[in-house]
Amino acid sequence: MTNRSRGFSLVELLIAVAMGVVILLALTVMFARNSSSQGELERSLRQLENARFAVDTLSEDLMHGGYFSDFSPESLVVPPAYQTLDPCANAVTAMGWDTDASPVKLPNPVQGVAATDLTATCLTERRTGTEAIVVTHADTGAAQPVSAASAGNLYLQMSRCPTDVKRVVAATGPASAPFSLQKPDCSSVNDSIRRLAQRTYYVANCNDCTAKDGIPTLKRVEFIDGARRITSIAEGVENIQFEFGYDTDNNAIPDGFETISSAAAKGGAYTWDNVVSVRMHLLTRNTQTTSNYEDVRTYKLGPDVTVTKPSDGFKRNLMTVTVRLQNVGGRRE
Repeated sequence: MTNRSRGFSLVELLIAVAMGVVILLALTVMFARNSSSQGELERSLRQLENARFAVDTLSEDLMHGGYFSDFSPESLVVPPAYQTLDPCANAVTAMGWDTDASPVKLPNPVQGVAATDLTATCLTERRTGTEAIVVTHADTGAAQPVSAASAGNLYLQMSRCPTDVKRVVAATGPASAPFSLQKPDCSSVNDSIRRLAQRTYYVANCNDCTAKDGIPTLKRVEFIDGARRITSIAEGVENIQFEFGYDTDNNAIPDGFETISSAAAKGGAYTWDNVVSVRMHLLTRNTQTTSNYEDVRTYKLGPDVTVTKPSDGFKRNLMTVTVRLQNVGGRRE
C-alpha cells in the first residue's frame, strides 16, 4: 500500500499561526521589560557614579583646605587675621590675602554659605534651599618657577632663610620683584611658587542653563587666569547641606558639629578658622523619571533639612560623608 503525502488542514494551520503569535507576543513583552530594566539599571548606575564623583571632588578639595605649601600660619610671631571669603571673588585682591599687613591677613580655609544668603550673585541659577561652600588652598601639584607666574593669578612664596623679614609673600605675576624670599643659604631667591586657589561649590537648577535643561547640577566657581569660571561637576545633585566640626580648644579634634546658623548663634571660638572637619549631605537623583515610581522615603540632610516623600517620579540617593581638613587639623596636633 502506497503512502500518500498529506499537508496541514486549515484548522491546524490556524492553530499553529495562533500559537506563533502568542509566543511572539510573549517574547516581545519579555524583551520590552528587559530593555526597560536595563535602561533603569543604567540610569541608577549613572546616578551613583555622578554622586560618587561629586563626593570625591568635594572631599579632595576640602581635605586640602588650608594647605599653604610649607607655610604654617602658626609659625607667625603675631597670629594672622583670618578674612571672610567672598564666594564671588573676581580679582586676586578679593581673595583675602595681604602679607604686607600686620598682622598678616589670610583667608579662611573653608567657609559655608547659608541657604538664606543670596548675596553671592555669581552663583547663577542657584537652587533654592541649598547651601554652598568656599574652599581655599595652594595648588597641590608641582611648584612653579617665578618666571611662570601670570598677572591673572595669585601665588604664594615661602621663605627658607631665617634672616628674611617676611616668612611668606602672596602676590601676582609676572613681575619677580615681590618674590624675593630666599633659600636656606640666604643668598639666592627661592624660585618656587604655588598658585593660590579659591573655589566655591553650589547646586544649580540646570547643567546647560542656556538650554534650560532642568537637570540640577553641582557646579564650581573659580577665579583663574584673570577670569571667573563656572564649571559643571556632576549632574543630578539636587541638594547639599553642611555641618562643620569646630575645634574650640586647639587639640585638632572637633568638639562637635554645627550648622552655619547654630555656630553663628554660639559665637566665641566657633569661627571659620577653627573648622577642622566638614560633614556634607548630598542628595542626588536620576536625570530621568521612572514610570509609575513613587518614592516613600524621607531624606534627612543634617539636623535642619528634611525632604519627605518626593512625588515627582525621580529615584534618589542620599550620601553623607565627613572630611577632615588635614592641613588645618594637622598643624594643631
